[in-house]
Formats: sequence, structure tokens, C-alpha cells
Amino acid sequence: MNIDFLSTVIALTTFFGISALMALSLNLEYGVAGIPNFGKALFVSIGAYTAGITYTRLLPLLAGQETIPACGKTMAAALQLRSDILNTQPGIGWLNFGLTLLITAVIGGLIGYLASYPALRLKEEWYLALVLLVGSEIVRIVVRGYEPIICASNGVAGVGQPFGWLDNPTLSSALFAGLVLLITAVVYFYCEKLIRSPYGRLLKAIRENDRVALSLGKRAPVIRGGVMFIGSAIAAVAGVLFATNLGFVSANDYVVTLTLDVWVMVVFGGLGNNRGALLGALVVTILDRLTSIAAIQLNALGYELEFNYVRYIIFGLILLLMLRFRPQGLLPERSETTQAHEVVRA
Repeated sequence: MNIDFLSTVIALTTFFGISALMALSLNLEYGVAGIPNFGKALFVSIGAYTAGITYTRLLPLLAGQETIPACGKTMAAALQLRSDILNTQPGIGWLNFGLTLLITAVIGGLIGYLASYPALRLKEEWYLALVLLVGSEIVRIVVRGYEPIICASNGVAGVGQPFGWLDNPTLSSALFAGLVLLITAVVYFYCEKLIRSPYGRLLKAIRENDRVALSLGKRAPVIRGGVMFIGSAIAAVAGVLFATNLGFVSANDYVVTLTLDVWVMVVFGGLGNNRGALLGALVVTILDRLTSIAAIQLNALGYELEFNYVRYIIFGLILLLMLRFRPQGLLPERSETTQAHEVVRA
């Protein structure tokens, strides 16, 4: 089987950018603020489901067309309508894409805050991890069985990226990869500024000892809820990019293993270090693509071994080995991250 090197690099770059957004959001929540979010797949899926809704309901309205039900007997007609609008009216496609990102960030952030605030008021924050883990699966099962959202188990196709109207598929994919990297860069620098600010120092103080922070008058649950708002919004944006890159929204793409992948990225790269999150995202993305290609090659050669599951074994081993021998990750958190250290020394 011949492999298109350029297309593979473009796909790898796109997936890296999306994975990096997920890793940065979890690093902000757990690495900096100490909030164990085991429902990362939930917030990524919120972005994808929102994209499925806006592309099937909002896009036709923006183009001045009547909305056609996306499911059931009218599924093909609705798909044709979406494709025609995206291919012939790129401005409308861009407007819908931008509104989708904005709506998704707000919805994802609000759900993250509302889901975390009650649990974070408890003394043991790991209750939140359980709540989000279970909630992630509950939402996925409900969406997969409830047709009006994304046509249940059938999913929604035609959720195209904003450069899809171009006649050159390679150029279209390359431009979208560039857009993903641009969004990732903006989020990275935002997270860096946040961590280096007084607010970032407060988050680390709460992470190290929330009781001391409370004794100093800091409202730890409210502050952690705010971090969950930011992290959940970033993860939801990643969900929109994930869905538009695939061009398809399905509940089966947002299982618990997605959360495991993001945790491996952050633990492997280095907790509390945004550069470590990027490094972990890069390594996991490469391993994921290599195992996928290897699985296709082995299946083509007639091997009965299901190589797709090897990635889970590899990721599990990485997680265990890092926790045992290098819990700080490949790029540990820097002890001096703000200008306050220079002021104290002066």
C-alpha cells in the first residue's frame, strides 16, 4: 500500500494541534490547579455535538434557506443542502464556523463550571473526577440513542471545515492545519500568560494546599470553578476542530479512551508545564498515527492480530512507567514562572 507522505504530514499536523488543545486544557486544570478532570471526552464531545447542531440548523438559516431535518428520510436532502452551502457560499461557511466556535466555548465553559462547582466544594476533589467520568459516558450514551441531536447512532455528516470549498483537497487540508496551529498557538500563549500572572500563582497555591488558601480568604471552589470554565471552553473548541476535520460527528468518537489519551499526554510531557503538554501531544499523536498505519498494513497482509489495541497497551505502559520512575514528566514544571521571583531577589 502506497502512503501519501504530504497528506500524512498534513493530517499529523492537524491532529497534533487538536490534541495539543486538549492537553493544554487538562494541564491548566490538573497540572496547574490540581483539578482531576477525568471527563475530558465529555467537553470535547460538547464541541462536536454543538457543531453538529449548528451545521444542520444554523447554517441553512444563515444562508437564507429553510432548515431540513437532518435525520430520517430527509437525511440525504439535508446533507446535500449543507454541502451546497459550504461549497458555493464560503463566507456563510466561515460565519457559521466562527459562531460555532464562540457558542461552543460558552456552552462548554458553563457546563464545566456548573458540573465542577458542587463537587469542588467537597473536601475530597476526586469526587469531581468520578462525577465527570460517569457523566461523560452518560452523555455519550444518551446522544447515541437520542436522534434529534446528531441522528443517534447514525451521526451527522457534512460538517465541513471552512476551506472545504477549494477545488484542491491538499491545499484545503493544509490551510485548515495552519488554522488549527494558529488557534493552538493563541491558546498556548494565553495559558502561559495566565500561569505567569498573579492568578496563576493563586492557582498553584490552591493546588498545593487549599486549606491555607481558604484561611487567607481565597474562595478556592469559585477559583477552581473558573479554571474549569476556561479549560472546558478550550476542550470544546478542540471538539469543533476535531469534528470539522473529520467532517462527521459521531458519539462513538468520544469514549473514555480519549480521556486516557489526553492524560497520557500531560503526564508524559510534564504536569504544570505547557511545553510539556505540547511535547506529550506530539508523542501521543505520532504513536497513534503510526499504530493506525501499522494496523492497516498488517490487515492488508492478512494478519489476524488486531493491532489497533496495541496503542492502548503502549499508552498504559507509558502512563505506569512515568508515574513510577518520572512522575514530574519529561519537562518538569519550572520553579520560577513569574517575575515575582526577580522582585523578591531584588
